[in-house]
Amino acid sequence: MSRSLLLQSIAQTRDGNVRTSENSLSAFLKQKRLTLAAAQRAHVVGVLKRLGRRRVWKHGGKAALIIDGTAYAKPRSRGKKRAMPKKGQVRVQNLKTEKTILVPGYQEIWVGLLLADRTVLPLTRRLWSENGPGCASMRLAEETEIRRAVEIMEEAFGLEVILVADRGYRSKELLRWLKDVAGLDFIIRIEGKLTAAAGASKGLLSTLSEWWPKRLTLQWRERSKRVLLSDVSAREVSVKTESKEDVAFNALRLQPVKEDVEPMFLATTLPTDTKEDLTRIVRLYSWRWGIETFFWTFKRALNCHSWRVYSCWEAIDRLLTAAHMAYLVLTLLREFVRRGSAAARRLRLRLMLALRSRFARSSEELTLGRLLRLLASDFPSPRLAASSW
Repeated sequence: MSRSLLLQSIAQTRDGNVRTSENSLSAFLKQKRLTLAAAQRAHVVGVLKRLGRRRVWKHGGKAALIIDGTAYAKPRSRGKKRAMPKKGQVRVQNLKTEKTILVPGYQEIWVGLLLADRTVLPLTRRLWSENGPGCASMRLAEETEIRRAVEIMEEAFGLEVILVADRGYRSKELLRWLKDVAGLDFIIRIEGKLTAAAGASKGLLSTLSEWWPKRLTLQWRERSKRVLLSDVSAREVSVKTESKEDVAFNALRLQPVKEDVEPMFLATTLPTDTKEDLTRIVRLYSWRWGIETFFWTFKRALNCHSWRVYSCWEAIDRLLTAAHMAYLVLTLLREFVRRGSAAARRLRLRLMLALRSRFARSSEELTLGRLLRLLASDFPSPRLAASSW
């Protein structure tokens, strides 16, 4: 996106002189009149309605929302004197060591919708850092995004939801908020070190669960992506939050049969009465990986991992918002291609007419490949940019 000739050309239409195209793009994005929040929400709802209710994965009339975060590590390059605005500390990912390494950067909270083909459609996003504006804590930011995603699903389809999350969302206060305040079902991975009560017994969850009866044996994947055959047991437990309030939920323990691997624990409000219930909970949690696939595609396809917009927080946030909207357009186009070539041709024609009328380009055929390059807004040379139109 930092090399986008299209976005740079738009930015350079502003009055005044600028030294670099990045400064020009930053100045364009930070204008007060350029607000994208309402347009982003309407865009998401429109895409959902075009995809249709049948493309949504559902259980018991409820859809699955997956919440997770991604990081943008932004250490400054040599010779850069201007500090990044409101930066925080983010963890360097995919290291071979277990040691935590923090670098300057930004975090982003995403909530996506699980589709019937196990892919994840991004619904809402929020840029966050401990020094950023607008929110006192990350947990409050997470709750805000969950509410926004729930409201979008209600507006688009009138569906209730089940929230799925990894260990980064194991806060006891969040569990209480989801169950007692928001009234949402959830499946969240938790740690065995959690102090819990099960009946008359109280202690660490990992210790208490060793005595639970095994209900069934099934497969799941741990962090090395190996398929592990595991015994599954479940029981209702309760924990006490930091605010001294009790919250009860069902806890699942997955203990590998032969491997020397620590057990996995899941907290859920879904029923665990039958083997089918337990299997569904574990499988739904395993489908959470679709949001990680989305992160990789989003950063690579739209070059979102290497943006250079540092003038203000608003410019950074709006650039990522625009990339989110562009990703949804590409998703919708892919859906039309899947449904049939006639629908794809009609959409391509409508986009071609709109783009030509906006930028007054000469008439030529807009092929699918040129359209994808155009929406990605990442042309390595002016010749390719011109040919894409």
